[in-house]
Amino acid sequence: MAEMQGLMERLERVVGRLELLSAESYRPPGDCGEINGVNGGVAPSVEAFDKLMNSMVTEFLKKSRILAGDVETHEYQEDRNDLVIPQTELKQVAYIFNCNKSTLQMKGKINSIIIDNCKKFGLVFDNVVGIVEVINSKDIQMQVMGKVPTISINKTEGCHIYLSEDALDCAIVSAKSSEMNILIPQDGDYREFPVPEQFKTAWDGSKLVTEPAEIMA
Repeated sequence: MAEMQGLMERLERVVGRLELLSAESYRPPGDCGEINGVNGGVAPSVEAFDKLMNSMVTEFLKKSRILAGDVETHEYQEDRNDLVIPQTELKQVAYIFNCNKSTLQMKGKINSIIIDNCKKFGLVFDNVVGIVEVINSKDIQMQVMGKVPTISINKTEGCHIYLSEDALDCAIVSAKSSEMNILIPQDGDYREFPVPEQFKTAWDGSKLVTEPAEIMA
């Protein structure tokens, strides 16, 4: 019972975050009171989950999801490298939870993507208008084919991000994570740049100044 209650609270927080991201990132022009014809901003997440559940991404959900207040459980298969979502929409938010040894390709333009509690997981996507967030995961590989404004990495061990030429202005935000590398296209190949993990902070007389710490050989 306690485990289920914890799961419910976790899912409620996630869905709340998805609704906030969707409401902030997508509103029809000239319409500030409704989202997709429903007041309150719930419809985008519900519609996003509905469409994603009808595709092969259903195999990716191990624990549960929330749709209009109902909890449904979906089992997934590991060692899958052929999972594809052939079409996405701006109002969609993808939540990928507890996926292992698998690869997902998402085509089109989507609002936001969250990768939570995944291991040895690969993601290839075209365009994201909001944010791609990696949480509580290990050994993640991600390839951006188009554009994405922000990628957030939190409590993750091992994250390799391949950026496209169009995504070189992407902001990488990281916290409590290690073994992060950004791969930049150069001369037909990729050059790897590590994301700093250690920082030093000093008082400059008026404020604290933080910068990456140089590793001493």
